[in-house]
Amino acid sequence: MIVDLVSQMKTMNLMLSILQGNPERCMPYPFEPYREKPLPDRSLYGLETSTPEAQGVESAWLNGFFTALRDCQSIHVHSVAVMRHGKLIAEASFKPYTAAFPHMQFSAAKSVVGMAVGMAVSENRLSVTDKLVDFFPDERSFFHNSHVSNVTIQNLLQMTAGVKYNELFSVMDRDWVRGYLSSECIFEPGSEFYYNSMNTYMLSAVLHRMTGISLVDYLMPRLFTPMRIPRPRWETCPMGIEKGGWGLYLRSVDMAKLGQLYLQQGLWHTAKGDRQLVPEQWVRDSIEKTVRTDGASRDDRYGYQLWSFPVGHSYQYSGLFGQHVFILPHLDAVVAMTSGSQTFVTDEASTITEKYFAKDAEGFHDEPLPNNLHALRKLEDTLAHLYAVQQTIPPQPKKPIWPPFQPAPQLRRTVPPLALSLEGKSYRLESGYGTIMPQTLKAFINNYPPTIEAFSFRFTPGMCHIGIRSGGEDTVLTAGLENEPFRSEMTVNGETYPVGCSVYLTTDEDDRPVLKLYAAFLQTPFTRVIKFVFYHDLQQLLVRFDEQPSIEESCEMMFGLMSGAGASQKHFAMTAAQEKMRPRLKQLSMPKMHGRLIKPEQEMPQTAEKKEPDKIAQTEE
Repeated sequence: MIVDLVSQMKTMNLMLSILQGNPERCMPYPFEPYREKPLPDRSLYGLETSTPEAQGVESAWLNGFFTALRDCQSIHVHSVAVMRHGKLIAEASFKPYTAAFPHMQFSAAKSVVGMAVGMAVSENRLSVTDKLVDFFPDERSFFHNSHVSNVTIQNLLQMTAGVKYNELFSVMDRDWVRGYLSSECIFEPGSEFYYNSMNTYMLSAVLHRMTGISLVDYLMPRLFTPMRIPRPRWETCPMGIEKGGWGLYLRSVDMAKLGQLYLQQGLWHTAKGDRQLVPEQWVRDSIEKTVRTDGASRDDRYGYQLWSFPVGHSYQYSGLFGQHVFILPHLDAVVAMTSGSQTFVTDEASTITEKYFAKDAEGFHDEPLPNNLHALRKLEDTLAHLYAVQQTIPPQPKKPIWPPFQPAPQLRRTVPPLALSLEGKSYRLESGYGTIMPQTLKAFINNYPPTIEAFSFRFTPGMCHIGIRSGGEDTVLTAGLENEPFRSEMTVNGETYPVGCSVYLTTDEDDRPVLKLYAAFLQTPFTRVIKFVFYHDLQQLLVRFDEQPSIEESCEMMFGLMSGAGASQKHFAMTAAQEKMRPRLKQLSMPKMHGRLIKPEQEMPQTAEKKEPDKIAQTEE
């Protein structure tokens, strides 16, 4: 169809522009910053806590679970919450991440939309057999496809609609409803599985049309308030409708609550008594009315906006980059997890969870166990020393290998030798493209900061302060210096982001001093990694930009979304263009810039005054 072809070409143009550092030239709508400043909140809001043994779980068994997550090199877990018998028995974060901040849920948001649809069905606002087009009679277009006319609410729920228009195409459109309804189907609706986040967006749009209010406003009195989940952020499309299939931010403990809700068949215990928040029959239908997906290595099935999980009759809410809620009825347990892994539904975290929460898991018992203070303390010690970045710090040289620099005497006693020679130095960057924000994150949230123009370096005991100038504005990132990551915040184009930063100093194989920065965006799966290499007696600087998860892996996942799923789906017109993009992608996945030392007689970039570390940001633990 012409509409689909135009969307494909626009999307490819956008991706190429992003990789070339010029995305703003083709964006159809401007970035709108989220004005509410994220604040840490560790309150459990009524969620009861208990020890593992009191709920029949061996602390040593849970210790093995967390240790396995920590030691697995292929995943990057951020926060985990474990519940049994409705009580929180273990909760931890991998530093610098903290469960006090809501985390991007990606497709785990779909399961919340599924709950909302169930509520609307119970209120007789719609039924699963209703045709999608009947909710939007004013959107019938010249390019309307007869197959789209057959799409039902159930098709949207089960990902069997077959509509080609996906979330990547939507990036180039303002009116997503019209784009979806003007698209074509790649098979007869209901006949195959094709995972498409725009199906869930259309469910959100239907709810908005039927209720006349936003999805969050609809769910506040029906779901979030009774469960004492703080009002969440849910990103909206250019027309003001929640994205539905992504864009939701939740804390890991709130994710665990939503898992517990389905474990309890939609029933929730409130201060005023039990409430059936989601109809019991809807919960059963969501789990049992499944379709077979095309998972090659697992018997994956998809229900009403949730996935099967291969342990007994378990199931899960899952999102891109490793956001999981595992609901395990055979153990009366729930595991919620946020991550920054390069995966979608299945990853090593899933495999580890399968092992430690199996049907015959040795560490789970039907009755409470005697207290085991030794095992509990060992578990608590493990939970207190989990780190997202495992960095080996090589030994420092005994003396500087470049011309000596004479900083203040007190600084010489408190920072490594490499830091002494970098203290107070500023570098102006030359041609190239690099920003403090990871490329993949920019693409997801439509926030594109300008190229970095200059860096400066200051040190205080245990801290590195990196001044960044871009677009005429100045930012100072404070990072833990070969120490625990430091949590603070930064503002990009008017939106504030909590970050956790750490810096490591070393030398490379040519004995050149190297400073490596890890800047984790704490509400997201993404970490910016910047490697500074100093050479020619510190007169010049090479800056390499990288990120975790890698941009190459992230784009491969996006290519998969472009290509769709389903055995009979035809290749899109962009397939050949994808193959042409891959070499360019590898070339641009780690951009680099060169810089020169700004000498005292030269004009210095005006960097922000170095501030004392924000102590407030450190206290939420």
